[in-house]
Amino acid sequence: MKFKHILIVYNPSSNGGKSVSIYNEYITNIKKEGSPFTVIKTTGLKDIENIQRIISSNSFDLISIVGGDGTINLTVNGLENFDTPLHIVPAGTGNDLARMLYGNLKINEIIKLPSRFSQKVNIDLWSCNQIRFINGFGAGFDGAIAKKTRSKTFLFSSKTKYWIEIVKQILFFRSPKVEINGEKTAIFMIAAANGRDYGGGFKIAPRAILDDKKLEFIQCEEINILLRLFYLPLVQAGKHLSKKAITYKQINELHISSNKPLPAHLDGEPLCEKNYHIKHEGQAKFLR
Repeated sequence: MKFKHILIVYNPSSNGGKSVSIYNEYITNIKKEGSPFTVIKTTGLKDIENIQRIISSNSFDLISIVGGDGTINLTVNGLENFDTPLHIVPAGTGNDLARMLYGNLKINEIIKLPSRFSQKVNIDLWSCNQIRFINGFGAGFDGAIAKKTRSKTFLFSSKTKYWIEIVKQILFFRSPKVEINGEKTAIFMIAAANGRDYGGGFKIAPRAILDDKKLEFIQCEEINILLRLFYLPLVQAGKHLSKKAITYKQINELHISSNKPLPAHLDGEPLCEKNYHIKHEGQAKFLR
């Protein structure tokens, strides 16, 4: 299938620069099909504004995202509306949303999706303090991990530095007192998940459905180090929802407030504020 004009949002630093070969393969396929395209290479500086500017001044009938979950987050925040279908070319470290969307499709099959008569599926978009996210919000433990891994430079791979920070936060994270939809409590972590997986394959919300207009709310109360170590593999396997320290329910809106800035993340992108308001934003179309 030939498109009139494709926007490609590409992160050359995804997965430590390993995204380059995937990007080149995708560009080769697009050129072969003969579809005109425009490329935005993300730099980390004013990316959202640049995406908004280019979308508003052009007419695209497909937006391809070559990168990881952070690049997807940048792109959905740059959308003017949700009319243009999106296509993910997974080239990041975690690729959680792409894995849930495409299942066992190989990368060469995903690259060729625009060339075929692919079906379109709707996926919910959410906003937190007027910033969109598509896969998950986390606060507390995993918010601190996102903050630390973003602000530090490591000599290791992205996955290795992530696991180093997980171990550090298990040992040293101090549970804050927060108010969640009017109820005060001390928490180890809070997740509001649209998709089953985030954080590189952690099955934080094993019952999640991407298009049901509901978030899976998972709250872990303040727990000691031994229980943190015990719960970690359970969360990886998605077997934690029935445990005593876990509160699980479905929600469509969430208010969190804290006396101090509370570390959090949206699709892995860190933020740190005292108050968070999460609500449904709409649905975007994705090729599959």
